[in-house]
Amino acid sequence: MENNNFEMSLVAELLNHPSIITNIDLDSEWFTNKYFQLVVEAINKLKGLNYTIEQIHREMRTIDLFSAGTINELEMLRNNADNLGIEREYARQIHNSYLDNKLKQASQEYAATLSQTSAEKLSRLLEEKRNINCLKQDGRLDQAFMDFCEQLEKPNEALQSFQPVDDLLGGGITGGKLIVLAGRPATGKTAFALNIMEQLFKKNKNVACDFFTFEMRQNELMTRLVSKDTRINSLLFIGKNNLSFENKLKARQSYERMKQEYDLRIYTSEYSNLNDIKYAIKKRVDKQHYVAFIDYAGLITVHDNRKNERQVMNEVTRELKKLTTDYGITIFLLAQVNRSVESRIDKRPLMSDLKESGSLEQDANCVMLLSAEDNSEKIRCEIAKNREGMTGVAPFIFKKHYMDFSIDFNEWKK
Repeated sequence: MENNNFEMSLVAELLNHPSIITNIDLDSEWFTNKYFQLVVEAINKLKGLNYTIEQIHREMRTIDLFSAGTINELEMLRNNADNLGIEREYARQIHNSYLDNKLKQASQEYAATLSQTSAEKLSRLLEEKRNINCLKQDGRLDQAFMDFCEQLEKPNEALQSFQPVDDLLGGGITGGKLIVLAGRPATGKTAFALNIMEQLFKKNKNVACDFFTFEMRQNELMTRLVSKDTRINSLLFIGKNNLSFENKLKARQSYERMKQEYDLRIYTSEYSNLNDIKYAIKKRVDKQHYVAFIDYAGLITVHDNRKNERQVMNEVTRELKKLTTDYGITIFLLAQVNRSVESRIDKRPLMSDLKESGSLEQDANCVMLLSAEDNSEKIRCEIAKNREGMTGVAPFIFKKHYMDFSIDFNEWKK
């Protein structure tokens, strides 16, 4: 069957059952036929519910009045449905054809320019094509049993960070987990994530970390690590003339040491799109122990700008969770809590305070909530959800001037 026939068959099925679009990955851009593109875009905008043919046609006219045609034309197209129940396969074939055309263009562009940008574009398209054509498991347990037995004989590979956190997590940070780290403003979410990352580097071997920061530049983030490492007040770095010769030397040496010893990459706002984040992570997942930190969930964008905030968050958490499962890695996803927590007497956040909390709470293996005691350096890291371990509180002291978190031993194990 030629690609145009796949397109016609799929669109005919969608006209009969618009809700199909909620069960398959489908983008109107994949279609070569402009009229079919318009139909798919209209059904997508209608959220895939069971709208009538008249309502679909009305939406098409809203998008492009002169290309919408007539209701009779839509009725004729709808009658071409074969009702085979293979809409997902039709979508895969259409997606494949679209990617083949894009790959041809990208290959020609790379051959002409040999630029890094065109090389990365080509690599992304190849990865996308591999993903849609990968052979899925048949559900049998034979290989799973062999993997299970192999894991029983392996030594514990949990990564060590802060002991109170490790204890609650069941011995440390293990792969295959999406960990949401959330808190009110000024509780030090970014600093806490950096402190966990530093602990991972110091206490474990063969660790690779990526830090995605969408509000800072690379050196702004590194300055926080340098401040913690050297015990130089972080405020002195704002005006470099405030630093003495000795402190400047200490700062350079600290930065150079971390650059040499840590397998660390820092990605800034140019990587805020979800596809770019996934692409960067997939390039690093072959490392023995890999952990990604993403700061923060609300700043991640997706390809489809028609989605509302909740739909975007659903896609973000779903795709990041899939990455952790597929590659056995750990991702820390930083998130904010709603402002409503500020109006309560008890300002400790709850999971229900998470912005767009549905998917954040649902998809996460673990949810950590940070809260500060008023006028105090004391910070509570509450493990509010933990699929594989315990819930409870890990107490910390936050020295803000040094971006330093340390265990509050006076409170721990009381």
